[in-house]
Amino acid sequence: MSVSYDGLWDLMKKNRLRKSDLSEAAEISRYTMSKLNQDKPVGLDVLMRICKVFHCEIGDIVRVIEEC
Repeated sequence: MSVSYDGLWDLMKKNRLRKSDLSEAAEISRYTMSKLNQDKPVGLDVLMRICKVFHCEIGDIVRVIEEC
């Protein structure tokens, strides 16, 4: 199973938000931002903080991809 944060990147483009801005607003470390950039899983608390920034739901920023 893997994850995709394409929804997050789309929201950032739509809101003209840079990764550094998101990192500051959601209090995300560089290490966690690196994991997001590489489509690696992050903690639920991180996803919730991002959702708070965008006033959205988790499904709007991350998609779980099941591998056969």
